[in-house]
Amino acid sequence: MMVCRLGKLSLLMNPRPLGMPEPIRVWMLDLLSIVPYYTGHLCASLSRKTEVRVALASINYQYDLDYFRRQRIRNDPGLLNVACRLGRAPATARRVLKLIEYFVNLTALLIRFTFSRPDVIHVQFLPLASYGLPVERWLLQLARAFGIKLVHTVHNVLPQDSGDRHKSGYKSIYQLADRLVCHDIHAASRLTIEFGVQPERISIIPHGPLFVEGSRSRSSSRSRERLGLAGDGCLVLWQGILRAYKGVPFLLKAWQQVCHKDPRARLAIVGTGDRDVVQAVENEVIALGLQSGVWLELRFVSVQELDDYYDAADVLVYPYSEVTTSGALLTGVVRGKAVVASQLPAFEQILRQDETALLVPYGDVDALAASLLRLIGDADLRHSLGTRLLESQADLPGWEEIASRTYDCYRAAVSEGWNCGRQPIRVR
Repeated sequence: MMVCRLGKLSLLMNPRPLGMPEPIRVWMLDLLSIVPYYTGHLCASLSRKTEVRVALASINYQYDLDYFRRQRIRNDPGLLNVACRLGRAPATARRVLKLIEYFVNLTALLIRFTFSRPDVIHVQFLPLASYGLPVERWLLQLARAFGIKLVHTVHNVLPQDSGDRHKSGYKSIYQLADRLVCHDIHAASRLTIEFGVQPERISIIPHGPLFVEGSRSRSSSRSRERLGLAGDGCLVLWQGILRAYKGVPFLLKAWQQVCHKDPRARLAIVGTGDRDVVQAVENEVIALGLQSGVWLELRFVSVQELDDYYDAADVLVYPYSEVTTSGALLTGVVRGKAVVASQLPAFEQILRQDETALLVPYGDVDALAASLLRLIGDADLRHSLGTRLLESQADLPGWEEIASRTYDCYRAAVSEGWNCGRQPIRVR
């Protein structure tokens, strides 16, 4: 691999002190750029550690093509990195091209194994596994045959909105990994109980904050002016990638009740997604007669615009039906705003009822509407919840500590290794 060869040349020109071990060579694998902001923050922090040499195997993120460059990361997907630039192409054509590109880049990785093998492949996402396709599992099995260690970050224990139909496929993937990274104890417990993963193979490393560079509060009124959000009523913000499990229809039903009680309140839904999901949201707003009370910004917004929406908002809402880790929530908790969220185990790792947030059972429209109205009508409560939530995050690890813990995970995988869940073996 070119990155690794350049690294070897650099070491020859600048030899390491005697007794200092060689850096662990890592390929960070997120070929379709599914979790670019998490991966970018992690790679940027790892790149500052002399003990690790990391190469990012990923195409550019189609909604933010310059993101990796801004993070000073050189991403290398393999041979092709074209589909991400075809934003105006028909969705079907773009998906077909991305699939072809993905298979070509996977094949390029296999060829690289022959010439330059990393010590560790750190898997961030395996998109084909969520469709029950075994291609990526074959790649990982081949990597194991080459003696490469596997670390897998479990962003979702199972694909969202899929039930248990992919459970056997994911169990085989989890058993292949030398180490698994979970963001909280709930996900780790599921791996142990539902998938038979030994606890000693799991590293619990919290998800770091996203977009922290823009998280300092600015003028709410000026942000609203820039966004074209007129009025001084309470603004509730839903933000993220539109997916079925993120509960927007549930939220809209509750918002209908809110509008009847407080017509001045506004709900902003900001994010992009598949066209059918976007269309369903637009149709639901019309069907419920909410056009005057809901602001729809159904596209990808820049980091600068995102800052404006968070600054303009009074309340953040996360009405999810299920979740393992939420980047959207972790983006919001550093903003010092009041939060309403579904009462889910993953959220309860971060939020405390009536202390740092208001939590409601998913699907309980009356409870969600009542919690929103409670916050809309009580500015002091909004302030106290937001302040306490922000304070509760102060002791959580930042990206530098997350990178250090991730390095410890790599070191454990390389030095102790596991063989598909069987007894540990020494590899070197």
